Amino acid sequence: MQTLPPPISSSNTVANETNLQKLLESQSKIRENKSKPITFASPILSQNENPVFFPRTINVIQGKAGVHKSRLAETICATFLKRPESNRDLLGFKTAPPIQGRPGGVAVCYVDTERNLSDQLPYALQQIQLKAGYQIEDHPINFDYISLLEFSREERFEMLDMYLEYIRQKYNTHVFIVLDVITDCVFNFNDSKDSMKLIDMMNRSINRHNVSFLCLIHENPGNTDKARGHLGTEITNKASTVLQVGFERDNENRFTDLIKIAYLKCRSSRKHEPFYVQYSDEEKGLVLASPETVANVLGELQKKNDFEEICDFLGNTLSEPMSKKQLFDLLAEEFDCKPRTLENRIKQIIQIPITIIGANGCFYRLCKDHGKGGITYFLNS
Repeated sequence: MQTLPPPISSSNTVANETNLQKLLESQSKIRENKSKPITFASPILSQNENPVFFPRTINVIQGKAGVHKSRLAETICATFLKRPESNRDLLGFKTAPPIQGRPGGVAVCYVDTERNLSDQLPYALQQIQLKAGYQIEDHPINFDYISLLEFSREERFEMLDMYLEYIRQKYNTHVFIVLDVITDCVFNFNDSKDSMKLIDMMNRSINRHNVSFLCLIHENPGNTDKARGHLGTEITNKASTVLQVGFERDNENRFTDLIKIAYLKCRSSRKHEPFYVQYSDEEKGLVLASPETVANVLGELQKKNDFEEICDFLGNTLSEPMSKKQLFDLLAEEFDCKPRTLENRIKQIIQIPITIIGANGCFYRLCKDHGKGGITYFLNS
């Protein structure tokens, strides 16, 4: 006797119709956007004219334990919260100016999973406020924070999802959500089901709501640069911008106190050159490293006077953008250096970065552009 298939329940029919309706609504939205000229979003955070984070994206800071990932995140949060009258430099980070007709500013939501509630987390939040120009007793209306430390790992995803729904309704502006650290927001960061559940939730959030995410994650121990677990692999794949933080080594392969911040991934722009910072006891946070410190640690510059001569030459010569071949031909003619040496020195002038005085007396930085016609160098104020 032939077995008949089980009847389709009414609940399944309703669910299928609901999902189909959702699918057709998204199709309609895509159709509408496809029929208009596309205007890409401007960055919500830049550094020295380089776009860093864009709205409605997932972003990552990765690094070994103890390399000041959280302090970098604190500086970024302080940049979003920075009061207009504050002139404090925050590693060169700047936010986009308010757009007329839109709600101004960015709300910051800091979700912590590691630090205790008595002193460690409150102190970190105090440092964010002080760097932004507030006092510790202030309560900025666009600054929100919670801790998941008191919840079991089984509960954390549901608690995070519930809280994000709350803050999406609370703020009528873009919300920048920091997850520090993201692997503690799920039960098992090596389980694909747990990992994708969290990533799918973030993807839905950035598509449906005016939010962005910054996810902090540890790298595996050892010499690998891989972020931890299955979650680390997937989150870096989905991220728009990935920053890597790590202590730099000297010529003898020993760790120094110089911290290199590298752009491992820039989906919405060209990949930027790394920059260097140090921890400052006086500032209670990260500050840009001096050019001399960077040059000494990297150990590639042999003579400071020779280095300064190259900067002077660039300031007097590079009044207009110049191709790599043209510039290096001029440098080789002016200086008795091997092409590889010139390449290293130009790279360091960009990475440190070194201030160059132009022929007009103004201050510039050397920049490199990877255009369709090849590499071009130019001075940018």
